[in-house]
Amino acid sequence: MYRRRPEATCLKRFSQMLILVALILSPVAGCALISHYDATSYQHATDLKAQSLLLIAKATDPPGMHAAEIAAVQLKLLQAYEYERGKGKPNLITVQQWELLNNPDGALMGGFLKKWQTENAAQSPAFIKGVSTNVSAAFDEIIKLERAKVKD
Repeated sequence: MYRRRPEATCLKRFSQMLILVALILSPVAGCALISHYDATSYQHATDLKAQSLLLIAKATDPPGMHAAEIAAVQLKLLQAYEYERGKGKPNLITVQQWELLNNPDGALMGGFLKKWQTENAAQSPAFIKGVSTNVSAAFDEIIKLERAKVKD
């Protein structure tokens, strides 16, 4: 059986710790350690979460049946990552979260898409359920971080 749930737990703990440290040190240091809230970033994350989960649910079919959707989600994930990366150093935590989500060798969206396409076969319902849970939690961490940022 294909299990990668522990990585999602580590991701969650890591994200929570980084958010906490950034929020605690921000006023002490007197400078921005984290970027400000960005409605576009929030929109990217919430839209991509829904699109990604819908695509994962379709993995009961071979990937060829959904090639256009796969390509569209991959493009949107890359665009969201590049948007966040373009904000510079104060946005490093968010960029790292997107990197984890997109990593083709990881257990989240990038890894799922790679596995599905490499195997070129339908995935098991149990695997799909586990991936959905992990990917949903990863997006929730990105969304929570964005909501926790200072609003101008």
